[in-house]
Amino acid sequence: MLGSELAEAEAAGQRERADHARAELEFVSRELARATGIGGHDRQSGPHAERARVNVTRAIRATLKRISGYDELLGRDLERTVQTGTFCAYRPDRGRAVRWQVDEG
Repeated sequence: MLGSELAEAEAAGQRERADHARAELEFVSRELARATGIGGHDRQSGPHAERARVNVTRAIRATLKRISGYDELLGRDLERTVQTGTFCAYRPDRGRAVRWQVDEG
């Protein structure tokens, strides 16, 4: 996509647009190179990153268990929709509307 943007800008003689696309393309290329190891293989995260990932996962799971103690239905829903690993995310079911209501007290 950036490559076609660059080609279009150069063909149209739009130097500023081409420079911007080129800079963005170079930035993305550098970031991808940083994120991968030799030959495009995933870079090893190292013991510190793995330890952090495990600790975050453990903390999230413990918190979800505590939530289940207060509200079993909410706890089950969160256990099903919260993903942990290298990246953590809340991914609710697409076909089901979620309406949050927080009661103080």
